[in-house]
Amino acid sequence: MRIVQLVPSMDGGELAQETLEFAQELARQGHESAVISAGGTLVSRLTLHNCQHHQLPVDQKPFFRARIHGRLRRLLENLRPDILLARDALCSWHAWCVWQSLPEAMRPRLVTALHTLPPSGLFRGRVNGALARGELVMASSGSLARELQLRYGAILNQATAGGNGDASSGPQVRYRGVNTRELDRWAPVSGHWHQKLLNQFPQLEGRNWLLLPAPIAPGKGLECFLELLAVLKQTLPDIFGLIVGEVVPGQEKFARRLEHRAETMGLAEYVLFLGARRDMRELYASARLTLDLSGDPAGTGRVITESLAMGCPAVALAGTGTEILQQCFPQGLLPDLSSSGNATLAARLADTCESILNHSPNVNFTGFSLAETTTQTVGWFRQLCEGRAATGSRVAETA
Repeated sequence: MRIVQLVPSMDGGELAQETLEFAQELARQGHESAVISAGGTLVSRLTLHNCQHHQLPVDQKPFFRARIHGRLRRLLENLRPDILLARDALCSWHAWCVWQSLPEAMRPRLVTALHTLPPSGLFRGRVNGALARGELVMASSGSLARELQLRYGAILNQATAGGNGDASSGPQVRYRGVNTRELDRWAPVSGHWHQKLLNQFPQLEGRNWLLLPAPIAPGKGLECFLELLAVLKQTLPDIFGLIVGEVVPGQEKFARRLEHRAETMGLAEYVLFLGARRDMRELYASARLTLDLSGDPAGTGRVITESLAMGCPAVALAGTGTEILQQCFPQGLLPDLSSSGNATLAARLADTCESILNHSPNVNFTGFSLAETTTQTVGWFRQLCEGRAATGSRVAETA
């Protein structure tokens, strides 16, 4: 199967990284994999793994569409893909406009994918609505699928019916898979790595590590993490918090205030700011618990899935992470407010964390590896292509 992804750029960020991983896994499974984007730093890694890249400024706004659409059409006519996967609102708009202009016999099956809610505003209605015009529409979480159905239900029904899909099914939920060849829970952690970390931070010796991977900026749950540590240290004196993430540019004052707050809360011996790290696999494997405390309903849940892939229990407040926990590790979900009385958020978090630390429940990560989610997605693509073949046969018989 020949699959072409249309993405704004390959210049870092979660969307570009997911595009890269999916393209590489498609090639590994024997499919022809190509990406069309405005280029970026990840292109070299893409082409290194037997994937094609074609540079086109598809990150430009719709009023530049004439030249872009002409070049995109010629590319698709040359590539003749089975599937055209558009990965955001603007790319879905470009893809849909060009797809309509192609002769029906030359059209690939059009798939659109929603990863985060696009911003609304003047002139954006038609562009955002293109997300719902795929013959197959995918969303990276159940909450995004519901929001897409709520906003563009009429377009969804029309598009899926026209593509011979199930008009009542709505968007398919496809969670981002984890590359378990890189995050391999069964590969041992190097003793040299562990000793090097303890030599650098001797206060970690003999402690139970709680991991908070998050950029240093407001709204990422950092203050909540400090409050949690302040509660937990009363009953678990061997607890230790590791905050992993770089300071967001412009948030240096916030970072200094956060460090000062940790000292005033008596947490100087209970928390470390590690900065950005390249050894997340080892940190997940060595931690007792990973947390995502941003509370953002639009959160991608990447930290939660990576932690669970490594067999490390996790706790999340909101977003896609909670959907993953419901299926893989329900012990990481906080109890309802109605069942916890007047308990503060820090107290509820502490109860949940203590329960996990005391009982060490197992993590079930079945179905969320990159290989598994890619196989599932390719299965949807095959059904889409077979639906067209069946329709063509019926038309021929009628004629």
